[in-house]
Amino acid sequence: MTRETKVAELLSQNGGWNFQLLHQLFNQETISAILSEGVPTGRGKDSWVWTLENNGRFTCKSAYLAQTMDNSNPPEVAPSMWNKLWNSKIPERLKVLWWCILSKALPVRSVLGRRFPVEDESCPLCGAESETLEHLFLSCNVAFHLWRSSPWGIFPICDTGIRMWDWVKFLWELKNKGINEQEIFLYASLIIDTIWRTRNEKVHNNSPVDIFKCIDVIRFSFADHHAYLLPCPTRCLTESWSPPPQDWVKLNCDVRVGMDSMCAAVVARDHVGKVIWVSTKRLDFSSALCGEAAACCLAIEEAKARGIQYLIVESDSRVVIDVLNGKESRWEIDNYASFCKTTSTSFIGCTFHFVSRQCNFMAHNVANWAFSNLRFGAVPISSLPETICCNDREV
Repeated sequence: MTRETKVAELLSQNGGWNFQLLHQLFNQETISAILSEGVPTGRGKDSWVWTLENNGRFTCKSAYLAQTMDNSNPPEVAPSMWNKLWNSKIPERLKVLWWCILSKALPVRSVLGRRFPVEDESCPLCGAESETLEHLFLSCNVAFHLWRSSPWGIFPICDTGIRMWDWVKFLWELKNKGINEQEIFLYASLIIDTIWRTRNEKVHNNSPVDIFKCIDVIRFSFADHHAYLLPCPTRCLTESWSPPPQDWVKLNCDVRVGMDSMCAAVVARDHVGKVIWVSTKRLDFSSALCGEAAACCLAIEEAKARGIQYLIVESDSRVVIDVLNGKESRWEIDNYASFCKTTSTSFIGCTFHFVSRQCNFMAHNVANWAFSNLRFGAVPISSLPETICCNDREV
C-alpha cells in the first residue's frame, strides 16, 4: 500500500483520525500541525472565493487594481504619482488621455503590432521611426517643434532612453527651479492632445500637418484654459459685476466642462440687477472654446425668442469675444461666430463684452449647478439655490 493510499484510508475512518496510522506516516511535529487545523472530512460543499477581497466577493475595483499592477512597472505607477495626475489642474479629458499614455493603453502602431499584424508601424507624422508612445509624443519632428514652441523652451532629449513617465516627472519637478508646474503641465497636456489629434487626422483623413497651426491652437487653448483653471491670484479684487443701462438686458454666459459633455448657462439681468430668466443647455462635446462660443449663441437665441431689443452679452473667454467682435478669427468657432453676428442684426442694440471670472460668478455657478443636477432648458428662478445666485464668489 502506497503512502497516498494510506492517507486516503486515514481520512475515511468515520470522519476521525486513525492515530496509529498517523504515527506510521508522520513525525510528532507534523501530527500536531495536522490536528491543530481541525478534522477534514472531504465532504464539504465547494465554493468560489475572490482572494483579493477580505469578504471573498469579486469587485471590479480589486480586479482593476490587480490588472494594473500586473501590467505595469510598480516604480512607474507609484500611487502618489497617479494621485498627482488625477488631482492636477487640467481638464478631465486630458487626464484620461494621460492615463491611456502612461498605462501604455493608447493604440499606437507599435502597440497594435504586438497584438496582430500591422502592415506599416512607422510614425504617420514623420515616417522616420516606428510609432511608439515615446517617439510620437517626445522625439517625432512634429513633437520636437511643438515642445520647443512652449514659453519655457523645454524639449526632451530622446537618445537617453527617456520614457513618458520620466518626462512627466521632469515637468513636475520644475517647481524646484521656480517654475509654476501647474502651468507647464497644462501646456504640456495641450501639446500631447494636439499631437494625438493631428496624428488621427493624418491617419484617418490624410490631413496635412501644419505645425504653425498646431502651435496657434495650443497657445489659444492654453490662454483660454488658464483663465478658469489657473486664475491669477493677484487679480484686482475691486472688479465686480455691474448692471446694464435702463431698458437693456445683460446676459452673462459660461460653460461647465465634463468628460464628454458640457453645460452652457445664460443668466439674464435687468438694469437693477434683478435676474429675469435663466437658461441652460447640454452640449455633447467637451471643447472648452467651442462651449464658450455655444453659450454666447444660446444667449442670442434665447434673447431673440423673448423679444429683447437691447442686450449686452458678457463672457469670460477673451478669445470668443474677440472673434465675435471681429478682432481675430478662429476656425473652430467660425460657425458659432457667424450665427451670433447674423442673429445680432435682429436687435436694436447688441454688443459683446469680455469680463473677468470675478464678474461672471453667477453664470459660472449656475453652469456648475445645472451640470451636476442635470437641469437643462429654461430654469425657473425659484428653483435656483440662493447660494449660487451671487456675484462675489465661486460656489
